[in-house]
Amino acid sequence: MSGTPSRHTTPPDTTAPRTIAPFPFEPSHHAPPPRPSRRRKIVGLIAVFLLAGLLYGVWFVFTARQLRLTIQPEPDLVTIQGAFLTPRLKGYYLLRPGNYRLTAVKEGYVPLSTEIAIGDQARQDVDLSMVKLPGRLTITAHVADQPASVVTAARIRIDQDVVGETPLNDLEVAAGPHQLQIEATLYRPFEAMIDVEGKGRRQTLTIGLIPDYADVTVTSNPAQAQISIDGTPGELTPATLPMAAGTRHLELQRAGYKPWQKTVQVTAGQPITVETAILAPLDGRLAITSQPAGANVMIGTQYQGQTPLEVDLAPDQPHVVQLSKSGYAPASREVTVRSGEQTDVQMQLTPLMGIVHLRNAPDGATLFIDGRSYGPVPEKISLLAVTHQLEIRQKGFAPFSRRITPRPGFPIELQVISKRTNATEIPGVIRAPDGYRLKRIEPGRFQMGASRREQGRRANETLRVILLTRPIFMGLKEVTNREFRAFQPDHDSGTFKGKSLNQDDQPAVQVTWEQAARFCNWLSLKEKLPPVYVEANGKLRSTSPIGNGYRLPTEAEWEFCARSGPTARSWKYPWGESYPPPAKSVNIADASAADILTLTLETYEDAYPTAAPVGAFPPNPEGLFDLGGNVAEWCHDVYTIYPFRTGQVDTDPTGPEEGQHHVIKGSSWKHASIRNLRVAYRDYQDEARPDLGFRVCRYVDPAKGTP
Repeated sequence: MSGTPSRHTTPPDTTAPRTIAPFPFEPSHHAPPPRPSRRRKIVGLIAVFLLAGLLYGVWFVFTARQLRLTIQPEPDLVTIQGAFLTPRLKGYYLLRPGNYRLTAVKEGYVPLSTEIAIGDQARQDVDLSMVKLPGRLTITAHVADQPASVVTAARIRIDQDVVGETPLNDLEVAAGPHQLQIEATLYRPFEAMIDVEGKGRRQTLTIGLIPDYADVTVTSNPAQAQISIDGTPGELTPATLPMAAGTRHLELQRAGYKPWQKTVQVTAGQPITVETAILAPLDGRLAITSQPAGANVMIGTQYQGQTPLEVDLAPDQPHVVQLSKSGYAPASREVTVRSGEQTDVQMQLTPLMGIVHLRNAPDGATLFIDGRSYGPVPEKISLLAVTHQLEIRQKGFAPFSRRITPRPGFPIELQVISKRTNATEIPGVIRAPDGYRLKRIEPGRFQMGASRREQGRRANETLRVILLTRPIFMGLKEVTNREFRAFQPDHDSGTFKGKSLNQDDQPAVQVTWEQAARFCNWLSLKEKLPPVYVEANGKLRSTSPIGNGYRLPTEAEWEFCARSGPTARSWKYPWGESYPPPAKSVNIADASAADILTLTLETYEDAYPTAAPVGAFPPNPEGLFDLGGNVAEWCHDVYTIYPFRTGQVDTDPTGPEEGQHHVIKGSSWKHASIRNLRVAYRDYQDEARPDLGFRVCRYVDPAKGTP
């Protein structure tokens, strides 16, 4: 069709051969293709990070744990350290398992910092509290109803702890309720509960204290005496002093005067004027000695003691001093002492002598007075007017002995009864080198102690069968002060409540076990016998076996002699089986001692309130004196308690070798109820006592036999 292109083209001739020829390469002169822009790079990186963040977020959400955190009060800022993300969703924090540090701050509170651990559980709750900062207190005090009268130095306690004194400024105190106490001299104690606001804020407390005192006016004659209130020295008289309410002890002191004391009752708000104190001058001291010593001293109508003696007396006025001593004329003197000074008075006592005529004494006989030899018996002798023990000895005659009390102006005629005897009739008595007498006691068998059924039995008095195989010489009497002072010249048995224990013929007391043992050794050495007691490790101990020297009796020997009855050793007491003892048979705590002892036997009277002269009472059947009463006696043995053993016989027992205490036998004038069995005073630690003495014994030397 005209004007319309043909839809068909002529196909190429594919049958004709075609040739492809190469052509030389020539570089192109066109520009290279464009590179990606920087913006596109940044966008790419952002896309990568977003994708990574999305992936981390998805991973974090699936692996994180929920934390519900509650802090009271609500903090101003909370931080959790140790996590890359700490997202909070609907009141929960999301945290991976692990350890974190949580901090919280709020004004007025102590910063909170703590470790928290997130575990594998899906949800955790943590409750915390913040602590208020301490408050700062200023505390002042004043007199109640008088704000202008400030009270200083009042002690402040908070919750019982002393924190200072008023006024107290800027004291740091923990927030919350506290107990406040304020104490001030002369004021009533204040106590209240306070609430400290804390948060570092300042609070001021002003306390009104109620007075608790009164003004007390004190005067004295003479003036200028120092006033002490309850032991605290203060001002000089005259003075008006505030004193705390209650019972107050006043004391005034001035040089040269006696202290003046008074107790006053002080009521708050009520002034007191104490009557004028009249101060008395200081006493003077009077030192009294006498020749001989041991005289009883009366000043006025008051017994003061025995010479030598020091007493305080009112000064500048006369005092009558009276001295009395048995066997001496009374003496008196008027004495005036000066205030604060000592006056020495020495008084000579005039002895009162009585004449004793001695008739019919054997020719060549020797006179012994109170144990001391006075040579051949004279026709008459002048003796001090006190009780004496006279003894006349002559070989071939029985000893003659009498107790006499000479009286001035009334001569005594003493007829000596001289009974001739021979050696076989003389009892087996020997004398120690100092004249102390001992009697031979034959051995034997006896039952020692007491049965459990016997009334008055002590727990340590177990029954024992004792066999003594060797004869002994047992001291007839207790060792006297005179005999003991021959060994120890300065010995003093002392007094008991004004009663002398130091007379020559009284038993030596205030003697320890060791002193008694050394006395025995002294006798042994004087007779050239081996001592029984030897030093070992600083203590005296017995030799083993015991030799023939002088010693203390063993417990068994002592009781063997004490139980000596007329026919057998079975007596319960040295005087027999009955109790109380017969009249005038033993020296115990009787009616005569009622004024110096608490417990006495009111129905018995022996006339000796303390220790009697040895041998003042009848001997027992063996001829031994004072095994009951007078003084208790040390024994050789170390103390122990022996168990009861049926059928067991103890032969010549001497006690254990060691121990803390020694056996004490018998009783004394301080005891009303006595049992002459074992008595052990363990509390005394072998110390000396006023009612404890001793006697001496020894074995019979087989080579010498009986004298």
